[in-house]
Amino acid sequence: MKVMVIGVGNVGRVIVKDLLEFGRKIDGVLAIDYNYESLKKLASEVNDSRLEIAKGDIRDIDSMASHMKKVDVVVNSAWYEYNLHAIKAAIKAGRDLADLGGLYWMTRKELEMDEEVRKAGITVLIGVGDDPGTSNVLVSYGAKKMDEVEEIHIRWGSHSESEASPFGFSVLTVLDEATMPAVLYINGKLVEAPPLSYPEITYFPEPIGYKKTYAIIHSELATLPYTIQGVKTVTYKDTWDDTFFPILDFMKSIGLTSREPVKIDGVNISPQKLIAALTKPSEPKDVIGSLKVELRGFIDGKRSKLVYYLGPVGYYEKWSAGVTAFTTGVGASIGVQILGEGMVSKKGVVPPELIDAPKVWIEELGRRGIAVLEEKTDIEELT
Repeated sequence: MKVMVIGVGNVGRVIVKDLLEFGRKIDGVLAIDYNYESLKKLASEVNDSRLEIAKGDIRDIDSMASHMKKVDVVVNSAWYEYNLHAIKAAIKAGRDLADLGGLYWMTRKELEMDEEVRKAGITVLIGVGDDPGTSNVLVSYGAKKMDEVEEIHIRWGSHSESEASPFGFSVLTVLDEATMPAVLYINGKLVEAPPLSYPEITYFPEPIGYKKTYAIIHSELATLPYTIQGVKTVTYKDTWDDTFFPILDFMKSIGLTSREPVKIDGVNISPQKLIAALTKPSEPKDVIGSLKVELRGFIDGKRSKLVYYLGPVGYYEKWSAGVTAFTTGVGASIGVQILGEGMVSKKGVVPPELIDAPKVWIEELGRRGIAVLEEKTDIEELT
């Protein structure tokens, strides 16, 4: 199997390295990026004859389609606002495609392309990273063990002793999470809330421990309320450093988080993109992260809950990858391989919770040393 990887930023580099080191049936990897210097640096790091590199722009659909025809399956790790470009190229090329998610609103746009994708006879697997991605798969895996699922709660927790940058990954995505309304599914209805609202204290495995988590916009909310039968409540929350909030409020107050271009010396510039151009994502090596997925409902007639913990996971020294890039890139590599190996029987636009073999995904995490712990509790026993 030959895989094409679009974008070799922090996550894309991990995808390429994971495919080459852990891929089960990988004959070759074609890495595409507009920055050819980044591609050359990656090629020198991996030093693997199976890796090919080529300069390309995801917005050039014809060119992308031409590259896609050289491979068996594609994973798009470019910024999420280019997801539709990749889908259009995949339709043109007739190749299955996976991506890292669409921060809810772009995911909704991707779902609208379901009929067009099905008519092309291909599968677009949306949101194959850590969360979304592994989070969706753990929901699916747990839901199959329950008679009825009433609630789903997904949390990401992290801890660092150093002064962590608020921009541990894509600056533009972080700003969107911090400024766009959060989405929750409560009692059968989608609810919008202010970003970074509904704070709660959430437990994660040590050394993370108890952390304050906040509701933010996230891709899982675009699919899980409709794919998990009978569920009434779905929430996503993430840890954020409280010391960043005054900085964020100041940035908002002077318009630095706006997407709308402003004219400066006759040139239209988006404040958000200016911030992204001036700020390099940085995640300290001592950051430890863990994904928590909780399902509540009934098992064998008893009100119960299943909780899954991924990790904790830290910096991956061998690939010089922070925890966010590492867990996201590994999930994407596993997801695109599952897609390429035919373990997604549905055609059209498909979220990860609908893959045929969620257990394989979990086993592949274990093969990379990433543990997943399951805890089952009868809720009545706690009352």
